Amino acid sequence: MNILITGASGLLGRSLFKRLTANPAFDVTGTAFSRAGNELRQLDLTDFGQVRGQLQELRPQLVIHCAAERWPDRCAEQPDAAWALNVDSSAQLARLCNDSGAQLAYISTDYVFDGSAPPYSVDDTTNPINFYGRSKLAGENAVLANGNHWVLRVPWLFGPVLELGESGVTALLDTVRNRVPTSLDDWAIRYPTSTEDIAAVLEQSAAKIAAGEEFSGIYHWSASTACTRYGLAKLVAEACDLPADHLSGDQSPQYGEPRPHNCRLDRSRLEKMGISADEPLRQQLERYLRPFLDR
Repeated sequence: MNILITGASGLLGRSLFKRLTANPAFDVTGTAFSRAGNELRQLDLTDFGQVRGQLQELRPQLVIHCAAERWPDRCAEQPDAAWALNVDSSAQLARLCNDSGAQLAYISTDYVFDGSAPPYSVDDTTNPINFYGRSKLAGENAVLANGNHWVLRVPWLFGPVLELGESGVTALLDTVRNRVPTSLDDWAIRYPTSTEDIAAVLEQSAAKIAAGEEFSGIYHWSASTACTRYGLAKLVAEACDLPADHLSGDQSPQYGEPRPHNCRLDRSRLEKMGISADEPLRQQLERYLRPFLDR
């Protein structure tokens, strides 16, 4: 199967590109914008002529759309740029994929829900409460309206990083080891999920598509460990053998952009198809963070 990955230099894209290129069943092309080069082609998703040309040249059967503006506060600060990437370019990519015979898999977020009634199934009513969630929901709708495409919603992601600040999860290592008294959100319940697990889910999905199984509509995947930001910081400390007595929990955190309380995703639709990926959180934290302990 011929697969094209957008955003292959990003947090999820890197894990996905690494995993799929290691699979001899797939012929994989990764694209990036500002960090193109080496193995990755340069692609400006807002240049629709360039996108059309790449699709015509490469003829992918599946395009996995990882490129997005994924930071809620940055989306609110730069709404036009976030909407252009998360919605407008996604809609056009879906149309161009449809024209070229490719299926598009759009990576979305649990923030399309308001967090008031978890767990959320793929059929539950959406109600995003911040701009990021609204932009991703609009992207979903645009993609599904422009061809036989599908959506994978995922929660808070972390994984192998080039620098700790690439993910709010790995960034907690600096919070832990700085030893400055810090109060952290102990209200919003999150389900930190490894990009390597999501890559495994997408690899299994692509294999099923290559074998003739139909994918359409909306799917969910999430890790199963629930924690607040404060609880996760304590797990980071345990995984790295560091003290956490300088940290405290805040039951009434203040955000620049509102956050939902609990957007737990029901992943049973994929599980019923035989798809699985669930490495323990503690094991993942140790693997991703220990290389940074001596830096």
